Amino acid sequence: MLQRFKLFGAIVPSRRCLRCNGLLEPVSKGEVLHRLEPKTRQYYHEFAICRTCDRVYWKGSHYQHLQRRLEGLRRRLGLPRHGPVITL
Repeated sequence: MLQRFKLFGAIVPSRRCLRCNGLLEPVSKGEVLHRLEPKTRQYYHEFAICRTCDRVYWKGSHYQHLQRRLEGLRRRLGLPRHGPVITL
């Protein structure tokens, strides 16, 4: 489907909220520090927030796993590599 309708370029991880599909906006760690678990505070420094539902996102191990899967799919389909639109 992605290849047939040329939609592969529309896949942009870290751009939309998984809960409500709202757009994510980068925020400083200080803005969300009070909402983070201790280990998240310690190991992560870049965050985004959904301004629609207020959910906080960061690039944890799940993000790296998703990036590897998408890159593998791109290679198998012979498609160029595209980076994310925003950087968390």
